[in-house]
Amino acid sequence: MAMQPTKKKRVASLPQDIIELVLVRLPVSNLLRCRVVCKQWDGIIRDPQFTMAHLRHAQPRPLLFFQRGETYGKSFPSEAVLFDEAWLPSTRGVPVIEPDDFMCASCNGLVCLYSDKSTIKIANLATGESMHLAKPVKYKHSMDDHSSFYSFGFSPATNEYKVLHFLPGEERHHVGGSFSVIQVYTLGDEKWRDVRTEQALSLFCVKQTGVVNADGAMYWLTKDEESSWRRAVVSFDLRDERQKLIRLPEVIFADPAFGNPLYRITEIDSKVSVAAVQARRDSGLAGRLHVWTLDNKVKQSWILKHSIELSALYILRPHFIYGDKIAMHSGNDGIYCHELTSQKFTIDVTKLAKLLDFSPRWIGHMQSYMYVKSLVRLDAYKKAGIVCTPRRKEGWRLKKWEAWEHERSEVEELWRAGHGIQQRMHELARMMGVAISLNLPAPPDQQDSPLRRLNWVEQRRVANMLKSHLEGLDAPWAVIAQAADAACGEKKKMTLAADHAKQRKGEESEAGPSRPKRKRKPSSRFD
Repeated sequence: MAMQPTKKKRVASLPQDIIELVLVRLPVSNLLRCRVVCKQWDGIIRDPQFTMAHLRHAQPRPLLFFQRGETYGKSFPSEAVLFDEAWLPSTRGVPVIEPDDFMCASCNGLVCLYSDKSTIKIANLATGESMHLAKPVKYKHSMDDHSSFYSFGFSPATNEYKVLHFLPGEERHHVGGSFSVIQVYTLGDEKWRDVRTEQALSLFCVKQTGVVNADGAMYWLTKDEESSWRRAVVSFDLRDERQKLIRLPEVIFADPAFGNPLYRITEIDSKVSVAAVQARRDSGLAGRLHVWTLDNKVKQSWILKHSIELSALYILRPHFIYGDKIAMHSGNDGIYCHELTSQKFTIDVTKLAKLLDFSPRWIGHMQSYMYVKSLVRLDAYKKAGIVCTPRRKEGWRLKKWEAWEHERSEVEELWRAGHGIQQRMHELARMMGVAISLNLPAPPDQQDSPLRRLNWVEQRRVANMLKSHLEGLDAPWAVIAQAADAACGEKKKMTLAADHAKQRKGEESEAGPSRPKRKRKPSSRFD
C-alpha cells in the first residue's frame, strides 16, 4: 500500500505560479508571517516582481495624517490614522512616525516624512522599514524650510522612486514666493541634482494645494493669468525630468450665488484631476464642487468627472475620492463619506457615514492621502552615501512629549485595571448566584507589539469608554451587595441555629445519662 504524502510535501508539490496566485491576494501582515514557512515562499515574497503584482491587487484606502499642533493649550503629536477595507480607523500608532514628523507624500505604500531636523525620512508603514536622507539645503532658519516644499513619487517606466524639493527663491516672503529650481533625488543615488524650470513657478500654489503623483509624473498648480481659473497645471515627468504646462478647460465661474472658487489638485483612478469648490455668498458655506480629470495629456483635453452639491461640507485635501466614495469634513469635528451615486448629484446628509471624530484637533492640521499596504523594500537603497542616521535626541524621548506619554500610559493602565475589576465582579456574581451586565472589552495584548501605542483617536475613545464604564458600576455593585447581604443574613441564621443546637447538647451532657424507666407490671385483683 502506497504511503500518503505529508502535508508539507503536498504544498511543496504545487506549481510555483499557483502558490503566487494564492499569496498575491493575502494582506501584507499575513505575507510577512508566510516568509518563515519555507525558503521557496520567502523567495517568492521577496521578489520585486511579486511586490509589484501585490501592489496591483491592493485597494487604496484613506490615510489621514494629523500633524503636531496645539489646541486649547494642549500639545498633540503627529499621528496617522489608517482605514481598513471596512472603512474602520486604526487604533494603534505607527512606530515609524515620530511625534514631530510632517507627511509630504504617499506612494506605493511608502511615505515621505519631513521634520525640523536635517533629514527626510522614507518609510514603509506596513513593514516598519525606514531610512533617513540628508536634506539638499541647510537653512539658517527653520522658517525658511517647509514640509510642503517636498514631494515623492514613482516612475513605472524606470522603476525609480524620486524625492522632489522645490527650492524657494529669494522673494519667497513676497506674495507666497516662487521657485525656479527643483532639487531631485533618486533613491539609491549619491547626491541631489538641480533641475531648472522653464519659468518661475508659484511656490504659494504648491504650499496651498499640494503635489500629486499619477501616471509616472508629478503634478501641481501654478499661476496662469490667461486662464479663467487663473491657474494651470505643471507636469514634471519623473522619467526624463522635463516640465510641461497643461492648460485647464475653459469654464465660466461667474455665478452670482457663489463666490470665487478655491482650487485643489488631486488624483482619481490614477489620473490627475483638478477640483473647483465654490462657497455660497449668503452663508459662506461650501456648496458646489466640480471635478475635471485629464483625459488626454498630449491633447490637453479634460472631462467633467463629477458635479456635486456639497451642502455644508468641505472636501479633504489633497485626496478626497476613494473608489466609489467621497470623503468630506464638517469643519468642526466630523469626517464623513458618501457614495458617489452618479456623475451629478447632491449630497444626502441622511446617507452620510461618519468615519471619525477629530475634535479637538484643528482641520487645518490634517491631510488626506491615498495609501496601500505594500512589501516595497528599502534595503537596496540604504547603501547610498546620502543615507544617514539622525544624531539628535528625538521622537517620544523628548521632554516635551513626556506628559503626553504619561497620559497615554495612564489610560492603558486604567483600561487593564478596569477589565480586571470587571472579571472579579463577574466571579463574585457567580458565587452569589446573581447575574450582572458588564461589557468592558479586554485591552489588546501588549506582548505582541509593545511599541504600538494607542493613537490619539483610540486614546480618547477608551477614556470616554472607561468613564461610562465607571458610571455604570453602581447598579452591578448594588446587586452583588444585596446578594451578599442576603447570603450573610442566611449564614447568620444558620450559625445561630447551630449554636443553639450545640448549647442544648452541652446541657444534656452535663446532666449525665438518663436512667431507663422500669416497666410496671399490670396489677391483678388477687394482689
